[in-house]
Amino acid sequence: MPTEVFMPKMSDHMTVGIIAGWLVKEGDRVEKGQPILEVETDKTIAEIEAPAAGTIRGIRPGIDKGSEVPVGETIAYIAKEGETVPQLSAIGSQTPAAEPPAPTGQAVTAPEAKPVEPEEDSAAVRATPVVRRMARELGIPLASVKGSGPAGRITEADLKAFQTAAAPRREETPGEPLSASPIAKQMALELGIDLKEVKGSGPRGQIQKEDILAFQAARPQAQVQSALSDQPAEGAAQADWIELTKTQKVTGQRMTQSFQSVPQFNLTVEVDMTNMLAYRDLLAKRGAGKVTVTTLLVKAAAGVLRKNPRANASFQDGRLKINPRVNIGVAVGSDEGLLVPVVTDADQKTIAEIDAKIAEFKDKAARLRFAAEDLSGGTLTISNLGMFGIQQFTAIVNPPESAILAVGEITYRPVCLADKSVAVRPMMMLNLAVDHRSMDGMQAARLLAEIKDTLEQPVLLFSGQ
Repeated sequence: MPTEVFMPKMSDHMTVGIIAGWLVKEGDRVEKGQPILEVETDKTIAEIEAPAAGTIRGIRPGIDKGSEVPVGETIAYIAKEGETVPQLSAIGSQTPAAEPPAPTGQAVTAPEAKPVEPEEDSAAVRATPVVRRMARELGIPLASVKGSGPAGRITEADLKAFQTAAAPRREETPGEPLSASPIAKQMALELGIDLKEVKGSGPRGQIQKEDILAFQAARPQAQVQSALSDQPAEGAAQADWIELTKTQKVTGQRMTQSFQSVPQFNLTVEVDMTNMLAYRDLLAKRGAGKVTVTTLLVKAAAGVLRKNPRANASFQDGRLKINPRVNIGVAVGSDEGLLVPVVTDADQKTIAEIDAKIAEFKDKAARLRFAAEDLSGGTLTISNLGMFGIQQFTAIVNPPESAILAVGEITYRPVCLADKSVAVRPMMMLNLAVDHRSMDGMQAARLLAEIKDTLEQPVLLFSGQ
């Protein structure tokens, strides 16, 4: 049986990959683990390795440089001698979808609310099982919905937009103001949307953020033009515009979503790094080289997370998922934007192994080349800006993680010791941003206190390193 080559999910938020180039061609012989394809994601360019040995067969029509391929889609096959491969259709081939419904304000007849049997949804219409189930529940025929996803794939947002556009204009009862959440009101103001035209999906018809987004997606392009012209007044200086990279756009979107949807709080503590720096010097004398402070932080945090499963959890669907592995993300800057590669099983790695991994990440960030497994699966992120002279800052939680540790510069300053004497010590500020759904204040304080204790008294944790 031939082995499928499919588009892998190379980061937690990846939905599509862009073909950057083929490294082999139809009929080439490949070995297992051999790079056969380069894929550009929202974060990096990664090499896809052959999952088996054999001959490249059945490359999907239209899959060439620049093609967008959804995660999970089959790209080609690797076949052994005598094996036949299925014939794949081109990405995006489907029956033409009907035009989208008329915009709000025109006469629109909502589709009759009746269950749509699976047979009525043409198999050629591109949609995930979740979207198909959602369409059946809402009584929306998928053939009537225009997909905005890769290759015309229908998304949940498309269904919500279709439902919103098909709803009659909302009329305000005299004397009774429209109900909308504060975020929805602010978004409507910024986007120039009349709340009377939006159908609320919240309690008692309250308009939510999602309703504004769905309405915006359904508006004709002519209606979403900004009231402010981009053209400067006569005699005014011309503004320069910089296009964001894909990484910067995705980072901005994810952090906006996190800040708006995750209840976050922050805790700060000051750490005396005297013993840790002495321990680092001892490692150097033993031939380990001068390991980075980030390496020591990863090792310390990993050991503490192993003892605090709740801090190594993810809030999902009203429950906490306790992650079985301790994987520490390390924020790495690049010209393309912020990347967060992951040190997997950090609690089981030695300091030397962690230090080598972080050095490897820095090299990959400079070349923007990461392996598929490098950018996913993190359970806590460490962001260290101390090397830039930043003494203290707060970071934003990166869902589905429960916390992120922001690290400042080590600075030497006078400190009052336990015996009331004063000494100059290397001090460092740590700030922990926490998802309140995963941990309350006491649990988060205990976590940060244990990280501080480990950094100040590293001998037990790092014995045998």
